[in-house]
Amino acid sequence: MNNSDQNAFQLFGAESESLDAIVEKFDPARLRQARVLSTRTKSEVAKLVGVSAAAIGQYEAGVAKPRPDVLVSLARAVLVEPAFFATGRPLYPIDTGAAHFRSLRSVRASDRDKALATAEQVWELAHALESAVHFPTVNLPKFEEGMHPAAAAKILRQIWQIPDGPVPHLVATMEANGIIVFVLEEGAIDRVDAFSTVASERPFVISTPRRSNNVYRHRFTCAHELGHLVLHDEAVPGDRKQEREADEFAAALLTPAEDIQPLLPARLELPKLDRIGRDWGVSIDSLMKRMYELRMTSDTSMRRAYQKLNSDPSWRADEPWFMYEGESPSLLQQALKIYEDSGKSASDLAEQLKWRTNRIRELLGVRDTRPELSVVK
Repeated sequence: MNNSDQNAFQLFGAESESLDAIVEKFDPARLRQARVLSTRTKSEVAKLVGVSAAAIGQYEAGVAKPRPDVLVSLARAVLVEPAFFATGRPLYPIDTGAAHFRSLRSVRASDRDKALATAEQVWELAHALESAVHFPTVNLPKFEEGMHPAAAAKILRQIWQIPDGPVPHLVATMEANGIIVFVLEEGAIDRVDAFSTVASERPFVISTPRRSNNVYRHRFTCAHELGHLVLHDEAVPGDRKQEREADEFAAALLTPAEDIQPLLPARLELPKLDRIGRDWGVSIDSLMKRMYELRMTSDTSMRRAYQKLNSDPSWRADEPWFMYEGESPSLLQQALKIYEDSGKSASDLAEQLKWRTNRIRELLGVRDTRPELSVVK
């Protein structure tokens, strides 16, 4: 290694382990994860590093290992520390077949891969925190194949001891039962709505601003993904039957027929549905569909109501999920606070994960108000 390589390596902040040792323990999956999260193709990374795209492919396939000088350039290209590439830390690869995606046809492969890579890092962060902080025990039943979604929702409400009527704080309830709920930050990933998966026995529900720009839509999305987790052991992304069942589960969980039907108006009157929706934490659209499912209205009335609903945007005014404490995911943020209150720091956690410290706060949506400083060249 020449002096310039060594200096670059030290400035990059990974002096604790030699480049040769990192090369020896090079993990191809780490490179792919970092490249996908940096939203760069193999060709783009190759150009930044000064090697061929085929060489990047060989590194990711485990066919070849990068030289120490190339390792430093790789780290810079995909915005990680060199030590990030070393094996020895827990990694739970999540592939498309293990996640419940709404649809893969309308999702670009790059967005889907970035969503899954983000989920992998959310799992890594949770796993690291859980080694120091007690997380809620997973309390999620698995129902037999063919269980009716409404019946499953009723049983889950009993198991979770949700009283009759509205579910007050759905996300908080899910987190209290061991499910990690996560909302990606604005602009992080395009075209992905929401998805769920189970990683190493810990269930995850990940949503995006596309599905969470309104608190009612956010709640229904979380309930929909919860339906996948309890009803569908085998994910079939975009499968219409599974998607329909997850919707039926969500509707039954948030608005049980025996509770909501007596409250619904005899006709599709939007002001009345709006008032009921605010009490129950569901949208007008959801209540309209509920009335149709319960055979309380006709196709013609539904079409007229939708025309009226669509003609006036005020009926669907956004009420962001983050304005509602019980619907804002907080499990990981609370775990990080407990971790820091115990005398450790985010820097300690970053060293354990081999991440840059700001990646932790970036992932959790915690803004660092300190000024940015850099080394004078």
